[in-house]
Amino acid sequence: MKSTAAAIEFGTSKIVTLVGEGTGANPAQLLGFGVVPYDGYCEGHWNASDEEVDDAILRCIREAELSSGREIKEIYVGVPCDFIKIEQNEVSLNLENERRITAEDVDELMNRALDYTSKNGWVVIHRSPAWFRVDERRTMEPVGMRGSVMRCMASFVVADPVFLEDMQARFESQSIHINGYLSPSLGQALMLIPPEERDKVAVLIDMGYLSTEIMFVEGDALVYQRVLPVGGGHITADIAYGLHLTMEMAEEVKRKYSFGAGSAEISVQDPEGREVIILREQAAAVIEPRAAEIAEMVQNTIEGSGIRLNSRSTFYLSGGGMVLMRGGREFVSAVVERPVKAPQPMAVKLNSPVYSAALGLLELVYESVTQMEAGPAESSGKKSKFGQMLKGFFTK
Repeated sequence: MKSTAAAIEFGTSKIVTLVGEGTGANPAQLLGFGVVPYDGYCEGHWNASDEEVDDAILRCIREAELSSGREIKEIYVGVPCDFIKIEQNEVSLNLENERRITAEDVDELMNRALDYTSKNGWVVIHRSPAWFRVDERRTMEPVGMRGSVMRCMASFVVADPVFLEDMQARFESQSIHINGYLSPSLGQALMLIPPEERDKVAVLIDMGYLSTEIMFVEGDALVYQRVLPVGGGHITADIAYGLHLTMEMAEEVKRKYSFGAGSAEISVQDPEGREVIILREQAAAVIEPRAAEIAEMVQNTIEGSGIRLNSRSTFYLSGGGMVLMRGGREFVSAVVERPVKAPQPMAVKLNSPVYSAALGLLELVYESVTQMEAGPAESSGKKSKFGQMLKGFFTK
């Protein structure tokens, strides 16, 4: 049976509200959306006043209502990367004798793994298996394998309770009920990265306007996450300062710039509509050092994560920070010394990397709702594109 749901995602430069319809068995159909620019957040704090944030939320929801023809009285809230952490719990199950593993054995092991309270007092919003091991063999489907010891690494996405309380108060003031809190980071990782790539540990680099999130994805879980306080907006700001342009003109220069070979001149318009010519060498002198700095910060973070990557591990780039710049993906790839993919969201509308996190959030809403409706007995035997385990539970 189809159901309608709304979700809101807070980026560093815009708020996106989506209204979808689906069953969870297939990708949700997007009925409508609202997109409103705002000042975002940085290092766990809003960059605007409470009144300005409330106004942006309300306008975004109203746009989504008009676009979809649906009134929004309930909503799922995406918790931004600045307000989440990743924690893990490894457990084992000793079998009496070497034998084939049953579904009941997996349930017992997962119950042990999920019996977990956040180490820092934050609220668990997702719990996912990163891997199972039967003796020394790694797998995501242990049922039927023979062994004497089975282990599981469960990963938990935990959210800052201060952010959850802030959201509760903001939406209550607008008479909108929060159905639950979910992680757009996890949603876009599961949406963009195929299961076979996640089995080898994949890296997703989500470069936004004010920050860059680096995620390691293993199995059905985020196993590492770090936020760098730099993004595409810093490139824009450097252009504006270095070339004495407005931020709007600087953003246009950034979008027209091409790494590697490109036009010798970049033409933009000033606020009065007059043409301004920027030499490519002038733009390069500002853009490329900052882009290299961001890419090197990403590389240093990956190397310092302590997580061993498979030689076949795949890197992915999303967000609007650099992936929309011509040659941006290749530039990042050269610095991190790995092939980097820039997948497009499979959506008729909003099919841009800029909206990957929001679309991933909506997909996660329907997957989680479906598994909750199915119940533990049914969902444990269900094979879905997001895996067999329940990934989210909802904080009312």
